[in-house]
Amino acid sequence: MSWWPLKFFAALGLDGHSVSLTAYSLVALVSLPFIWRERTQCRQEWHYLLLIGLFFGAANVALTYALMAGSVVRVMLLFFLLPVWGILGGALFLKERIGLRRVIAVLLSVSGVVAILGVSDAVSTPLSLADLLALLAGMTYTAGGITNRKAQTLPMLSRTLMSFVGCALIALLALMFSVPELPVLSAIHWLWLGLFAGVGLMGATLLTTYGVTHVQASRAAVFQVVELLVAVTSAVLIGGEALSPHEYLGAALIVGAALLESRASSEDV
Repeated sequence: MSWWPLKFFAALGLDGHSVSLTAYSLVALVSLPFIWRERTQCRQEWHYLLLIGLFFGAANVALTYALMAGSVVRVMLLFFLLPVWGILGGALFLKERIGLRRVIAVLLSVSGVVAILGVSDAVSTPLSLADLLALLAGMTYTAGGITNRKAQTLPMLSRTLMSFVGCALIALLALMFSVPELPVLSAIHWLWLGLFAGVGLMGATLLTTYGVTHVQASRAAVFQVVELLVAVTSAVLIGGEALSPHEYLGAALIVGAALLESRASSEDV
């Protein structure tokens, strides 16, 4: 449901860069003391911790910008090409086996994207900035997950909170290329932004981390698909967005691919 407050902030004149500079940086400042406290446990794999922060940070910044600028339904569907990136990344970096079930999952995902964009548009029409950022978010999110799996000794809290530090760093680096204009906001709007950072961002991340470490990997993957379903359904019911028949087909194909990949992962384990 994070798209909802993000659209609210977009209506106030904020964009993805300005939200990353404010909300994510606020959470990053709160996170730094906890990461510093676990620094001795992170010393052996500090390079993995840095990569986790950069990959997940890039994913969060890109997805935030895409959700604020584009269609929630379209952005979430393109972001959830995760089975494609997960299968390719797992084969390249984790030496995971690509079985028939996973090949089918990739084909379903790609078919879903073609269905969403339209056969002719998928070939001839360039993707919008929001589309490209949604795809980038999915790729970097997957890269962060692969790095997370390669790291063996990093404490869970540092792994989780480092993503916010990565968001803040990327937003600061982006200032070299573009400086967003912050609109004049009232005190109540700054309060909403602070609550979104503390409750929406940090709360959701900590709950997700706790959940995925206490359930089976295959079940966690199925729950992740619920994120897509809730985002799309809420965008239609609350946000007034509409799905065309080919977008319904594309959504069904991508959800099917995600469920198929989660089942393949559980069988490999």
